[in-house]
Amino acid sequence: MNSTPLNRIEWLSDLVRLEIRLWERVDARLRAEHGLPLAHFWPLYVVGHAPAESLRVGELAAALGLTVGGTSKVVDRIVAAGYLRREPDPTDRRASRLVLTHAGRSCLGAAGATCEAELAAALDAALGPDEQRGMHRLVRRLLGVTGGDAPA
Repeated sequence: MNSTPLNRIEWLSDLVRLEIRLWERVDARLRAEHGLPLAHFWPLYVVGHAPAESLRVGELAAALGLTVGGTSKVVDRIVAAGYLRREPDPTDRRASRLVLTHAGRSCLGAAGATCEAELAAALDAALGPDEQRGMHRLVRRLLGVTGGDAPA
């Protein structure tokens, strides 16, 4: 049994630094290979994996853990780039839904493979598949209890 006291502040610091390093690494590769920042990849990924492959901005914001205003600004840039489009919401004529364009679907496929490859290069060097799955389960559990609502 380990008698070293648990330093949660240090643990949090390490976790945040890991997130930053992974973000920077994946972002650099996506920008280099696809001209796509990671901040644009995530919304494309979430919309592309949503039921019916469409979401309202508020739903996207909740899934990303961002404000509606911040998400709307990012969406405007992605729409301008031609990867998303707004369509009328069939259940609420005051609202619109975000859907991938053909270019967005194509970009998501290629960028998704790049993202997966870069994460594999970073994670596989230190953790086996079972360890990665175990860490993912733990992170999702922590998200759930901290109000982060881990995605299904």
